[in-house]
Amino acid sequence: MESVFNAVGLALFAGAVLTFIAMLREVLPHLRAGDRAPHQGIGGSSLNELRARDRALFRAWKVHVAVFPKSYKRQLFAALLIAAALSVFGYPIWMAFK
Repeated sequence: MESVFNAVGLALFAGAVLTFIAMLREVLPHLRAGDRAPHQGIGGSSLNELRARDRALFRAWKVHVAVFPKSYKRQLFAALLIAAALSVFGYPIWMAFK
């Protein structure tokens, strides 16, 4: 039964990641050239590159809020991420009340 909870949590987390990628693809044309560079590649393990990527993701989120104020994708992302976290904790809680 634990594997079912883990599979559901993994599927919800994958949905959250895919929703976030869809948001990035939607906002990419609206970003400045300097903010687009960290989103181009996956590599990069130095601390400065990770910080640059983090700042770029934060700016992309802010631009998405500004350009698409009534987008459902942010709500869907948050709901999927919260549901994934709850499903990970759901099995121990379910076993405690069983």
